[in-house]
Amino acid sequence: MGKKKSGAKERPAVIGVIDTTFARYDMGAAARAELADCPGYGARFVVRSRTVPGFKDLAVAAKRMIEREGAEVVVALGMPGSAPIDKQCAHEASLGIMWAQLLTSTPILEVFVHEDEADDPVVLASVFENRSRRHARNAYWMLFEPEQLSRRAGQGVRQGFADAGPLDYSAHLDEPEPAVEVGAPPEPAPRPETAGEAGSPDEPAGSDEPERERETDPEPAGTGPDVG
Repeated sequence: MGKKKSGAKERPAVIGVIDTTFARYDMGAAARAELADCPGYGARFVVRSRTVPGFKDLAVAAKRMIEREGAEVVVALGMPGSAPIDKQCAHEASLGIMWAQLLTSTPILEVFVHEDEADDPVVLASVFENRSRRHARNAYWMLFEPEQLSRRAGQGVRQGFADAGPLDYSAHLDEPEPAVEVGAPPEPAPRPETAGEAGSPDEPAGSDEPERERETDPEPAGTGPDVG
């Protein structure tokens, strides 16, 4: 391969966006709109989009986009339904997406909004919009501004709903540890008696055996009642 000429224009990075027809919200449009607001859109990076029927088709579509179009990160958007079979299918689709990441060594951000996350259609639509946009921004940060993610580490950041916020344990770090009371050692448990230990010390074990034998011996001949 020949060397690149000095001053040659660097090829822009590719961020993939894959959505589904099954979702009840245009998640792909929300993700693309967010990426369009990121610095360098169209020059430093471009967006490639694909639409598949359902979320179980996302994994192979993302893998093809990575291998054939050079995507360096993919945002995979889908909506599992509310039925139990949909939950199972979502789990299987998630495994497929993780496997595609391992095969390509490329991040694929799984962005699922479950249909039963909110009963109010307005609230559910806001979850779709917020989660799609926030994960699209995460994809951009992963490529170009990883310090943005580092800055938010451990902060309880959420996508779709309000951030949960961090937990604080610093006020308890200087507290002395509670003293551990050390009591007297427990009394040893009595050893159970075994065969040969019962009775007086001078009486050998099994000394009652002859007595039992005497009790069960038949009467000597001629001592019983006369039988005429």
